[in-house]
Amino acid sequence: MYAAGPRELHDHGIEADTFEALAEIAIQNAGRGLGMVCGPITTGGTGHQILNLEIFNATVHGLQSREKRLFNQIPFEFGLRRLTRKWEAEGNTGYCMPILEVFYARVFERGVVTEGWFIPGWDSSFGARWERDKLVALSCAIHDLTHADIRGFLLAEHSPEHVDSVMGLLTKK
Repeated sequence: MYAAGPRELHDHGIEADTFEALAEIAIQNAGRGLGMVCGPITTGGTGHQILNLEIFNATVHGLQSREKRLFNQIPFEFGLRRLTRKWEAEGNTGYCMPILEVFYARVFERGVVTEGWFIPGWDSSFGARWERDKLVALSCAIHDLTHADIRGFLLAEHSPEHVDSVMGLLTKK
């Protein structure tokens, strides 16, 4: 099992042998009472994973610049993707529910995440809909970000022309 300090978790992709072990790394290293950005990555949003990640990362940076304490799940995406490929190689198909029902459920239930910051278009994402339902069931705070919020976050990192293009895709969905 990989043990790292909180700073190191944000600088490198995190991997583990099981969804449970990956969740435990997050729980042990992330802290408690954090917010989490929720929104489309692999399904929904702009319809393009790269652009969804661009929005996602800009939102994380934008909220952090507003001094919001966040659980950043991006370093765990490396391990989640590897475990998903392993899950699929075992003959499973469809959405890899252990990502949600094991990894995120444990992180939420153990109090690492106590509020969700939802990117517009979150409802087009299967995973974000599950996250919202779980956070609501745990009586966590829900914050719906606006298109103006996302535009501002993106403008801090990208040209206005690029931002207009990305926002056009986000609003069409």
